Amino acid sequence: MLCNEFRMANEPTYFELLKHPKWQKMRLKVLESAEWTCEECGADDRTLNVHHSYYERGLKPWEYPVESLHALCEECHRKQQDVSAELSRQIGKLELSDMPALLGYAHGLEALSYPNTVIDVVSYEHAQGIAHAWELTAEEVIAALRDRQIDGYTLDGLREARRGRQKAT
Repeated sequence: MLCNEFRMANEPTYFELLKHPKWQKMRLKVLESAEWTCEECGADDRTLNVHHSYYERGLKPWEYPVESLHALCEECHRKQQDVSAELSRQIGKLELSDMPALLGYAHGLEALSYPNTVIDVVSYEHAQGIAHAWELTAEEVIAALRDRQIDGYTLDGLREARRGRQKAT
C-alpha cells in the first residue's frame, strides 16, 4: 500500500502535464491549425485554450487524436465545459437500456461530419440511434450493413434515396 501511495504521489498532476513539451507541441499544432481563432465564435483577439472534447483515464493530454482537440477562447471553452458537464449529468440519468441508441445517435452525428467514419453496428438499438441522426429507419440502416458496418457515405446515399422517394410521392 505504501509503495502505491508513494508512486501516486510522485506522478505529475494534470496541470503539471500541461507544461510538458509534448503537450506544448500538440497545443501549438491545434492553435496554428485553427489560425489562432476560436473555432466556436471566430474571435481572433482573445486568449485561446485548447479544449479536449473528451477525457479518457490513463491518457496524457498529448495522447488524444488531434481531431478531438479544439481551439476555443476562454468564454467558449467555459461554455463548452458547462455543456459537457450537463450532458454527462443527463447521461447518468438515463436507463442503461437507452445507452445503445444514444451511442448510435452519437456515431451517426460523427458520420454526418466525417463521412469516411466506419461504424460497427452492434445491435438493433444502436442502428435505431444511427438511423435517427440520419432521418432513416433502423431497418434501412440494417439492410445496408456490410460485415455489420456502415459509413457516412452509405448513410448519405440512403438518406438521399429516401428523399427522392418522398418527392416522387
